[in-house]
Amino acid sequence: SKHSYLPRDLAWLGGTEVELWIDQEGFRAIRPMMRLMGYSPRSRSLLPYGERGVSSDVSGGVAEFMPVKRESFAFHYAILDGLPMLRRVTVGGDESRDYLS
Repeated sequence: SKHSYLPRDLAWLGGTEVELWIDQEGFRAIRPMMRLMGYSPRSRSLLPYGERGVSSDVSGGVAEFMPVKRESFAFHYAILDGLPMLRRVTVGGDESRDYLS
């Protein structure tokens, strides 16, 4: 399998793409795409005391995403310019969910 490194319970992550929407005060918008490239089971569990009904192979770990292509982006820098901001995160092209609020 292409994503054989994933635990069985996380196989659904296999083709996941994450897109970051970043802009600087509504201008110079960029939307870099990230794709799942790895998984590390060696991480602190998000469920430190365990939880009923949760499989042991998803009790901790980190999904590693990398950019689909290497790009650099230019933003303006001046005292009165705002900083670039992460505005939205989409997963699988689905813009109906808000992952930042």
